[in-house]
Amino acid sequence: MKTGLTRHESELYVALNREGEVTGYELAKITGIPRANVYQALSALADKGGARVAEGNPQKYLAVPPEEYCANKSREMEMTLRIIRAEAPELKTAPEGYVTISGHQNILNKMCYIINHAAQRVYISMMADEIHLVQDDLEGAIAKGLKVVIITSAGVPIPGAITHTIHKKHGQIRLIADSKEVLTGELTGADQDVCLYSKNRPLIDLIKESLQNEILLAGKA
Repeated sequence: MKTGLTRHESELYVALNREGEVTGYELAKITGIPRANVYQALSALADKGGARVAEGNPQKYLAVPPEEYCANKSREMEMTLRIIRAEAPELKTAPEGYVTISGHQNILNKMCYIINHAAQRVYISMMADEIHLVQDDLEGAIAKGLKVVIITSAGVPIPGAITHTIHKKHGQIRLIADSKEVLTGELTGADQDVCLYSKNRPLIDLIKESLQNEILLAGKA
């Protein structure tokens, strides 16, 4: 569905992959979708690149193979992103205030973007059980030669990172990159998760001081 298919189209695509060449009537019986809706959804699925019509009578449908379907969607998305990068207007002035980011995936996306675009160093504070969410990005930063400091609730096996162990609350995160941007708030896996993002210097200094205190506590533990 995240590739642009409706629920019925998605169900039909799965059924076509499983069953092979079948008629619309057979798909209606297999999926339980009303026959009128099946033909409408099949037509839309074909338009979206998920199904093809096989020659013959009665008319049968077959799925575009998953590898081909995914490759096509990936290429289409890359073309779209290329246009956005090329044609989106540049921001006249960079915001210095505070921005609220809501939702688990949106926050995680922002964390990954910050880490991947850091130039010198990354400081991150979160529970060990949650570090895996950004582990690949942290390892990538280390591979590029960045200083990566992790403050967490237990040892984290990320070679090349400086790790400090301290008691951490579930979902509490703090992230600073290059002393230029900060993200702080909650990441519990819920849609209600909220974080504050900013390039505001006073907030960056405040969170830096908080992280330094955590590092000092870890040294005393």
